[in-house]
Amino acid sequence: MALLPYLDSKDASPEVQKLLTGRPVVLNVQRMTANAQKIFIQRSRLSNALFTQTTIDPRLRELAILRTAKNCHSVYEWTQHVPAARHVGLSDQQINAIENWQNASCFSDVECLVLKFTDEVNANVKASRETLEGLKQHLGPGEIIELLIIIGHWRQTASILETTEVELEEFAGKIDILANMPPRR
Repeated sequence: MALLPYLDSKDASPEVQKLLTGRPVVLNVQRMTANAQKIFIQRSRLSNALFTQTTIDPRLRELAILRTAKNCHSVYEWTQHVPAARHVGLSDQQINAIENWQNASCFSDVECLVLKFTDEVNANVKASRETLEGLKQHLGPGEIIELLIIIGHWRQTASILETTEVELEEFAGKIDILANMPPRR
C-alpha cells in the first residue's frame, strides 16, 4: 500500500478530473502526483511535451529514462518504460544490457555517451566536461538541454514513486504508455 493516499477523482478540481479521465488508462503515479493538483496540471504538460515536443531521438530519451530508473532503483519507472522503449525501437538486448551498459556491445557511440551522461548527472548533478564534449559531437545544444530536462524529470518521478511507494498496476509492463500519445511535432 502506498504511503500517501492516491487522489480520489471526486476530490479533484474539474481540470485535474479532465486530465485523469481523459486518458486511456490512469497510472498510479498520476493519481499520486495529482495530490498536488495545481502542480500536477503543469507537470502533466511537461511530461507530454517531453514525449511530443522534443527533437532528441526518442530512443535516446528512453535510454536516459531507463538508466535513471536503474540508478534510482525505481522498479515502477522501469516497468512502465520498457514497453515504451520497445515502441521507439530499442531491442530487448539493449534493454537487458542497460544495467551493465559499459560491458555491452549493442549500443552505438552516441547511445553509450547518453548512458554515461545520465549516470554522471544522476550521481554528481553535472556531467564531466569530457562526457559533455563527446555528446556535443552527436547532439546539438537544444538536444542536450532536453536530455538534462528528461533526466531531471524522471529522477523527480522516481523520487515521488520511491518515497511514497507507489504500487505497480496489474497491467504494468503490459501496455505501451506511448501508444496513445500524439505524434512528435
